[in-house]
Amino acid sequence: MSAITAVSAVLPRGGVLHAAWLRHRAVLVTALGVLAAGAVVLVVGGWFVRAGFERSGAAGCDWTTAACNQLWKDFLREYGTALTVGSNILYFLGGSIGAFVGGPLLAREFEHGTFRFAWTQGAGRARWTATVLALAGTVAALGAAVLAVVFDWWSAPLAAQAGRFSPLLFVAAPPALAGRVLLVFAVSALAGAVLRRTVAAVGIGVGVSVATPLVAESLRFHYRTPLRDTVHTLVQNSVDHRWTASTWFTDPSGDRIGSREFYALGNGFSDGERLVREGGYAVHEVYQPDGRYWSFQFIEFGWTAALAVAIGAAAVWWVRRRLL
Repeated sequence: MSAITAVSAVLPRGGVLHAAWLRHRAVLVTALGVLAAGAVVLVVGGWFVRAGFERSGAAGCDWTTAACNQLWKDFLREYGTALTVGSNILYFLGGSIGAFVGGPLLAREFEHGTFRFAWTQGAGRARWTATVLALAGTVAALGAAVLAVVFDWWSAPLAAQAGRFSPLLFVAAPPALAGRVLLVFAVSALAGAVLRRTVAAVGIGVGVSVATPLVAESLRFHYRTPLRDTVHTLVQNSVDHRWTASTWFTDPSGDRIGSREFYALGNGFSDGERLVREGGYAVHEVYQPDGRYWSFQFIEFGWTAALAVAIGAAAVWWVRRRLL
């Protein structure tokens, strides 16, 4: 009788969480180890990159001048490859940690047949699945956020030159990367529950990790209503990293003209600058100001995290409805 009672008794909430940690700690500790190793590489590499940035003179120069542009080019000759490779890895595969954590989470239970044991230990299949998803998703997202903080420090030279709205940098900032990891994690977990194959679930997650930044980039400019501005210079302000979506020109009479027509009026950049400064021509921009950067970050985190929760709920529903 005592054995039957022990099996049928409902585990306390803390007991389910502890059991979930014991069951999946190998995967979670490995994921945290990979993230920690990535952070160490970024810290070591970032120290050399930032020291080179300061040493080159590009760190404190005026980006509107030709001399500063030359300093930046000299800096890129030495460190450009490392910056490009590191940025692209996080851009396309930064969320894949969610795939390697979420893919095996439920699929491995089905592959090994251990789901029968897990679902009959007093927690119930829905409660057990929800606890496992919440624990593993939180660990993966927090680990990714820490890595993103280190990357934000590492990528300071790129942010100074290209602005924080640069696609390569935006998706690797702490809120955005954490949201993407959660989304990829949830998709991988659902795929594992439905397909019951770890490799297939991880593969789907990696694909989503690659596609998510591209989809988000197509939506991002419309998170908030863009602003319009009329300027009388072609030189980008060194302290204004606004995200400009479209630019057009007007002549002295106010008629709109295209870029090709405008630049055909003179002989290169210097003549164009003279026309907008002294000749009555104007430049018009539709843009998002740099001051909206953090609101855009949390908007992107919000919709990716909300979608992740919905997909995670679908995984719990699927497991709850599935027959043994």
